[in-house]
Amino acid sequence: MTDHLRDFARELESQTAQPERLALHIGGLVEPHLDVAHYLAALDALADEAEDRLLPGLAGGDLAHALLHVLGEQMGFQGNLGHYYDPGNSFLHLVIEKRRGLPITLSLLYMAVARRMGIRLEGMGFPAHFMLRYQDNLGNWLLDPFHRAVVRQADAATYLSGVFRQPVQLHSAVAEYAVSNRMLLLRLLNNLRNVYLSQNAFQQALAVLDFMVVVEPDEPELWRDRGLLHIQTGEMLAAESDLRRYFSRRDRLHLFWAEPSVTFPGLPGLSWEGNHSPTNEEREVMAALGHIRATIGRVN
Repeated sequence: MTDHLRDFARELESQTAQPERLALHIGGLVEPHLDVAHYLAALDALADEAEDRLLPGLAGGDLAHALLHVLGEQMGFQGNLGHYYDPGNSFLHLVIEKRRGLPITLSLLYMAVARRMGIRLEGMGFPAHFMLRYQDNLGNWLLDPFHRAVVRQADAATYLSGVFRQPVQLHSAVAEYAVSNRMLLLRLLNNLRNVYLSQNAFQQALAVLDFMVVVEPDEPELWRDRGLLHIQTGEMLAAESDLRRYFSRRDRLHLFWAEPSVTFPGLPGLSWEGNHSPTNEEREVMAALGHIRATIGRVN
């Protein structure tokens, strides 16, 4: 059986890492025997087909519209509006097979296919919506594969307000919403985690977090969330280990060793000095540690 998590970690550190290859390894969460090479070849074939369908010499907005027309209308890649919260929408290999997906997975597919045609598309992580940017010497355009729309960069806020039917304000220049490979993967994985959590599928959400901590190992909240999920699945030693990492990443390891009772203010003989006082979030984690240690004590 392929160790997709191990291969994901290796690919992530490669100087030639491809987001589509990384996303395909995430598919190992639902298909342990998934053949990544097979789906990379499928992307090659899609690029060949799209290139045959595109008129030569297009540029600027004409090329942006043509990409949406070819990949979206002619080749059938579209948003899965009817089953938006289906976990399958977050797995690139299933998007390739079913030609349905979320804004981020459709954007990832467009990026992979376009790059194979020598066209650079950038991922754009706007609030609650993922899009693409194409730019050349004629200007800048945003592509929305989910809604099959092309928008001038200057009209981004107006367009997003129309999508969500409420005012959307962008607090940074549009260019600042461009995402790195790591940011794209975290957003993809976070979407998937939230879907599993909404279904109380704790084991699956935990497996997603295994990938997330590989992408961002210094992010304390990921270790906190993984530790709390380990409690839900009854893995107390693993939970304690992850919560230790949470405090360590925050440079607050003294709180890991503190007795749970010190999380409550006003107890006789207890005091915190300066920034040693725990935040509300840290108090909650310390209480979880108390539960973990009490459970381990009962088992032993």
